[in-house]
Order: sequence, then structure tokens, then C-alpha cells
Amino acid sequence: MALKLSSYHVVSAPFIDPVDGAVNRLVLATRSGQVRIIDEGTWQRLLCDAQASLPDTVTLELADIELLVDNDENELKHVLDRHAAAASQSSDHYLVIQPTALCQLGCDYCGQQHTATALSDADQDLIVERTRKSLAHSDRYTTFSVCWFGAEPLLGIAVMRRMTPRLVELAAAANCSYGAKLVTNGLALTPALIEELIGPMGISHIEVTLDGTADAHDARRHNKGGGATFQRIFRNLLALTRHADKGLAISVRCNVDRRNFQTVSPLLEQLAAAGVQRKITFYVASVYSWGNAAHELALPPEEFSAMEMAWLSEQISLGFDPRLIPPVKPVVCMAVKPESRLYDAYGNIFNCTEVSYVPSYGMPNKYMLGQVWNIAKEDKHGRLDGFNQKISEGIYPCSTCSILPICGGACPKKWLEGYVPCPSIKRNINDRLKLAYAAALQGEVAGAALLQ
Repeated sequence: MALKLSSYHVVSAPFIDPVDGAVNRLVLATRSGQVRIIDEGTWQRLLCDAQASLPDTVTLELADIELLVDNDENELKHVLDRHAAAASQSSDHYLVIQPTALCQLGCDYCGQQHTATALSDADQDLIVERTRKSLAHSDRYTTFSVCWFGAEPLLGIAVMRRMTPRLVELAAAANCSYGAKLVTNGLALTPALIEELIGPMGISHIEVTLDGTADAHDARRHNKGGGATFQRIFRNLLALTRHADKGLAISVRCNVDRRNFQTVSPLLEQLAAAGVQRKITFYVASVYSWGNAAHELALPPEEFSAMEMAWLSEQISLGFDPRLIPPVKPVVCMAVKPESRLYDAYGNIFNCTEVSYVPSYGMPNKYMLGQVWNIAKEDKHGRLDGFNQKISEGIYPCSTCSILPICGGACPKKWLEGYVPCPSIKRNINDRLKLAYAAALQGEVAGAALLQ
């Protein structure tokens, strides 16, 4: 079979490798997410389509990681077919529930409108019944995943307590394992509540947001009365990390813009000084439009990507274990999974986590699929439907992008609204490769996979 170099790859500039003294390159095959160190002579032969002159063992290995592919293959179609199959045939039934529309915080970049509305018992019952039917409808599901989302879900703890046992029962009845994630501002994460969340609630992943050190965080993630929140959240986070050795995954998200990006490094140092760097996953996200003008405060993409590399390097030096090389991402988000749904506290149904409670999207919300009490009239597709098809038609530039398999196409909603949501890896993936290799040579856990 004639082979060609896949279009889906990222390659570093040539460098003198300290391991063997040869001129080598780092090559990421984005179709598989695999990295290889390839000598310059071999790389030049690959560029010239001269792989036939390579040893069979090398050819087989490069074909195995999909750096070499069938010469007649339509690669874009192959990748998008794989994405579509992963979404439509997923063995995980994914559900997002917003138990309340209330939040204690008044974040200045948030586009949501908060009210003291909780998901009613009647709507809870309808969600449970609908989920039961959905799980029973297919025998492909082996896992049932629930994400408790906001506003601030812990203000709807009564809803979580009432629904969780029933959701666990649904999973058992469908012979599925049950897993839950909580995305929280962390203000209500008391030690007693933490015990309940990771015990009876079955939550195995908790994400907390800290927007830099105290002064920067409190200036933007204050309570609705303007009061400080950092110290309390940080204290709760430390209490949470005491459970990291019990199988609990903990992630800390830091939202940045032009006003607070300089406090990311001090925050990393503060977390490291508290001794939690091996107990959490830390990542930085640029602010974006949430139906508002928050994106106008964002760092330019090139600047953010460069700063991200500095933060990743700092994480490694401080003992964190950041993910440097992104994995393959065939399912970009819930919008491409036909049966995944988000239910908000009003009983409205969506297939995106970024649209509920946002008044700028109109009344009724233009992204809403329906209401849980009127399933017969639910729009099964919605505005975000057909994302992979739009990529295949060249409507979005993802169709010619070499990192499509590890990006997934980014955010369907942002593309639809006219924004360019390309992730930072598009600009810094080469630097990530070099940092991962350097970390591997120094024996850091973060880079070890590069040498396997």
C-alpha cells in the first residue's frame, strides 16, 4: 500500500539532540496524539514521499501512529467520520444539571442573570424519567456521567441531594457505572459538605475557580455585595485537597484578561507553598464573550499563548504536573452528542453550557431546545447542529487545520456567533513539544510520555 505523510502533524524545527548528538525533530501525529523523535534525514525523506526507502520497522511504526497514511485517503473525511462516530456511538451518557439559577458572586465578566430559582420537584421527576428512558433506549452505554453546573450548583444542594440517589439507581438499572463532576465557585465547600459530596453524592471531580491572588480575584469574583471571597475559597480548596489521595480529581481554573494576568504566577507560587501542586490540575483560560463584551478585555491570542507557555514552565519548576501535549479530541463538546442535554433550574433544555440564564440571547433563549415538561416539542437539533458537517463543507477554517484531531474544532457556539475560538495550542504547540521534551530529559513526570 502506498503511503503519504499525513497532513495532520506538527513538527519542530531541527535541533541538536543532547541525548544522541544527532540533528532531530519532534513530530506530533495529531490523528493519534503520539509524539516521536525523528532524525533529520528520515524527516526529509518523509517530506519527499520517499518513505519506501525507510526500514520496514520505521514505516510500520509511523503508520501505526498515523503519521503515514494511505495515499488515496481523504484525511478530512476520515477524521470527521471518526469524530461523528465517537459522538453518536459514545458509551457515556452525559447529562448536565443546573439545580439553581442563584449565585453568590457578581463576577464582572459573567453574562448570566441570577435568580433564587431552584429546579422544582416536578421538573426533577421529569428529568429522571426522561433519563431512564434514554438509558433504556440503548445498550451501548456503560457509563452515566452527571455534571452539576451553575450559576452556583451548591446553592441548590437540596436538589442535588434529592436527585443523586435516583440518578445512581438509574445507572445501576442500566448496568452503567455512575460518575459525577461538580463545577463550583468554592465558596460553600465546607469540610462537612466535601465529605457528603465525595461520599453519598458520588462526585469524583471538583473544579474551583481562582482568578489570581487575593487582590485580583476579589476585584472581579467578589460577592454580590462587593465583598472579598478569595481567602474563604482558598481555605476551602486546601480542605478539598486533603481528599486528593482518595481518588478525587481536583482542578483549579484561572480566568485571565488584561487586568489580572500578572497574578497567575504569584497564584502558582501560593498554591505550591501550600503543598498542593501534586494534588490539583491547574489551567488558565482566557475570558470570552458570554453574550456580553467580556472578550474585549481578553489578551490578544498571540500574547495569551506566549504567557501560557511561561505559566506551564513555571508549573513544572514548582512541581505541578501540567498536561503539555493535548490528547485526541473527537468529541469537542456536548453540542455534538445527539443525546446529551443540559437542564437549567427553569426546566429549559439546552445542548451547550454557555447559554442558559443569559438574557442577551433573548426570551425565549434562542439556543433553547425546549422545556422538560413538553418533550414532544423539543427541537432535537438546535442552532448548534451539524458542526462537523459545517467543517467538512469548509464553512469554518478547521477543514484545513493540522491540529483538528486534538482540537475537535473548538467551540461551535463561538464559530456560529462570528468569533474565532481557536485554542492556544494552535499557536504554541511547537513550544509545548520542546517543553515536554526538556521536562522528559530532566526526569519530570510531565514529559515522560514523550519518550515512550
